[in-house]
Amino acid sequence: MFKTIGIVGFKDKSADLACALNQITVWAMTHRSVTFCALESLRELANKPIRIVKESGLRKCDLLIAIGGDGTVLTAAHLALGYGIPILGVNAGRVGFLAETRVEDLKRTLDDLAAGDFSTRERMMIDACVYRGKKCISKQTVLNEVHVRAHAPERMVNVDVEYNGTALTEYWADSLLVSTPTGSTAYNLAAGGPIIHPATPAVVLTPVAPSSLSMRPLVLSLSPKKLKIASAVKCPVDLVFDGRITTVMNPGDHVILTESEAVTTFIRMRHTGFVGALKEKLGWTGKPKLA
Repeated sequence: MFKTIGIVGFKDKSADLACALNQITVWAMTHRSVTFCALESLRELANKPIRIVKESGLRKCDLLIAIGGDGTVLTAAHLALGYGIPILGVNAGRVGFLAETRVEDLKRTLDDLAAGDFSTRERMMIDACVYRGKKCISKQTVLNEVHVRAHAPERMVNVDVEYNGTALTEYWADSLLVSTPTGSTAYNLAAGGPIIHPATPAVVLTPVAPSSLSMRPLVLSLSPKKLKIASAVKCPVDLVFDGRITTVMNPGDHVILTESEAVTTFIRMRHTGFVGALKEKLGWTGKPKLA
């Protein structure tokens, strides 16, 4: 039983957020043993008994409910990083691959949580360490992807990639994505990369609009191997972590990507699953039916 549940959402990005908060309020009225908390940014939408707390208060919760799209779930994942808090995604966006339930099903989902009718799934993450010489000057842990792009927006990215100490190739493209299985259904999918099952311990390198037709997405294991990426020319490179944080990698710097010891834990409801999500989100219906 989850005693304290935190709520993550962005009121300016979700028309369904108020509806979801109202359902939580009604449910909480009859389940006084469970405390719900939300950030100050949701004060205008959240009613009692939902409590308003600081970000540090959410990190003391037993569960985080992320109401929105996959970006909201990523925010919750970074809040939970290092605290082992499981996350339940409630889809109030468009596609929402990381969402386990919909706003209209929220009451049923809360009932299932209270009854223990759920399971958990761990998703791998990537540690990215930027080195200047032998010194790590920046470190990030990502759930979705590391996006390597040129610092100057009008330029292509030109980087050398090593895999476990062996030169792999030189990428020349609009940008380069290194995605986890979770991130494989995000930017990677839009860029033509493959979908990877969440339980697969691998990453996919996907060049975005490469200069060579022979450059195709490549799936690699990071356990216990590593990737090294550095600019092949004397130009700075931007590293974008989960679409949130950008670090400039100067000429001579390099970044090392390894599988993180940290994981993100997601709540999985009994009536959902990855295969079902593919069918629902991507419209995989098989052969078109004849009239």
